[in-house]
Amino acid sequence: MKKMIKRFGKLITASFIIMGIGVVTFLLTPISLLLISIDIDLLGILILDIGFVIYIIGLIRRKKLSSVKLAALVTPVSVLSIPILFSIVWLIYYLATGKDLGI
Repeated sequence: MKKMIKRFGKLITASFIIMGIGVVTFLLTPISLLLISIDIDLLGILILDIGFVIYIIGLIRRKKLSSVKLAALVTPVSVLSIPILFSIVWLIYYLATGKDLGI
């Protein structure tokens, strides 16, 4: 593990682990539907999305990039962060009111 952290950096290594958890969660969806009737595919995709965002942030921090390359990496991070932001807003609304957001 130390070799991996030394080679890729802390953020990129953490993103690999988070993306692995997201893939496993997504693949366990049929089992969870059969056993406990809970659909966890969106949760798995959201965790995978968080892993991608952390990976791209790790790439940005690791290398000195020109402004064009930096803009090319910041754009997907912004787009991928929209579902994360919506999930945080939904969770805060749900915890405050006890009701679904209604969208």
